[in-house]
Amino acid sequence: MNGESTESSLPRSVTLIGAGVVGQAILRAHLDRDIPVVLADIDPTSIDGAIAKLSNEATRFEVSALPAIWGVLPATRLTPLGSQPPENARLLVIESIAERLEIKQDFFRRAESWFDDNTIFCSNTSTIRIASIGQSLRRPDRLCGMHFFMPVDRRDAVEVIRTPLARANTIDDVRHHVRRLGKEPLVVADAPGFVVNRMLAPYLNQAMTLLCGGVSDERIEAAAIAYGMPMSPLELIDWIGTRTTFDAGRVYWQAFPARIDPSPLIAALVKRKRTGRGPSGGFYDYANGIRSATIASEVRELAGKYHRELPQISDADLIELLAIPMWIEASKILAENVVAEASDIETAMYGGLGYTRRGQWHAFFESLGGTAIQRSMEKWSPTFRSMTDR
Repeated sequence: MNGESTESSLPRSVTLIGAGVVGQAILRAHLDRDIPVVLADIDPTSIDGAIAKLSNEATRFEVSALPAIWGVLPATRLTPLGSQPPENARLLVIESIAERLEIKQDFFRRAESWFDDNTIFCSNTSTIRIASIGQSLRRPDRLCGMHFFMPVDRRDAVEVIRTPLARANTIDDVRHHVRRLGKEPLVVADAPGFVVNRMLAPYLNQAMTLLCGGVSDERIEAAAIAYGMPMSPLELIDWIGTRTTFDAGRVYWQAFPARIDPSPLIAALVKRKRTGRGPSGGFYDYANGIRSATIASEVRELAGKYHRELPQISDADLIELLAIPMWIEASKILAENVVAEASDIETAMYGGLGYTRRGQWHAFFESLGGTAIQRSMEKWSPTFRSMTDR
């Protein structure tokens, strides 16, 4: 896959399945690049809600009702003003539905009969192995992952997840489409957590463990920003959604149990239906999209309930406790050939996670120095599994 095929330079007609929060963000990314989209969802009110929300924003588009896909999925075409759907274009289907294996498997089994054999299928899964989604397909060679990051409008990269069965042309076409969106394709192997979520899971879990250990949310936010992240890891969980964070964390824990001690806090938030940004809140409360200055009182009470005694932690310690678990995962990702080069890790950090010092993530650890990193791991590994390289 050193170069893109000639066919991949041709635009594809796009059908997006799923009009939830992430689906709406993916839809907006297409319309902002003047790419028409057919939006389909089992619930027509979700489509109406997505259109109403977009109509209140700057994007301008025409709406055309379409027959339901195979008589099952209500569908609507959204066409940016001044653009036209490509004629006789091959189809690219992006699935962004519930993050449950059986639901995704059922959709793609049905989709094989709904769309012709030239269609490429992409799943926006953040946690589920693509091979598992496609294991019962007649043509798994035309399925890959296309993982967008939240908030989509602030993230420059999209993970393109390849399985051993995926054709080179499939991956090339999807890479080309990601570039049409003005984003950078990050091609990764179909491994647990892919790349971004594999690096993210121990970082987010560490933040919750520290919170339960009595470290204030203000100190956690300050340490994350000093490290180079764009926001507090607790706020990032609210952007991702507590349920999705829980699911991604479970995938990481199941794959690498020796390197994480799962915080009970995320499961408690899911149980309390604190879903993230929105009226229900997550770690923070929200009003008109603006987060509260500090974490919600209910979350503070839960952190006290799950209190874990920790040694005294300095501000410098705190930065290293957030950063080094990601460094450990990056080393293992490269050793396992999940990505091809160290530069792919840089893309994952700035393009997937919004690391503010673009291209300087490795330089951060070089500035710490190998001796200091090893000393920190030795100091903290008895307290935090995330500080071991087992």
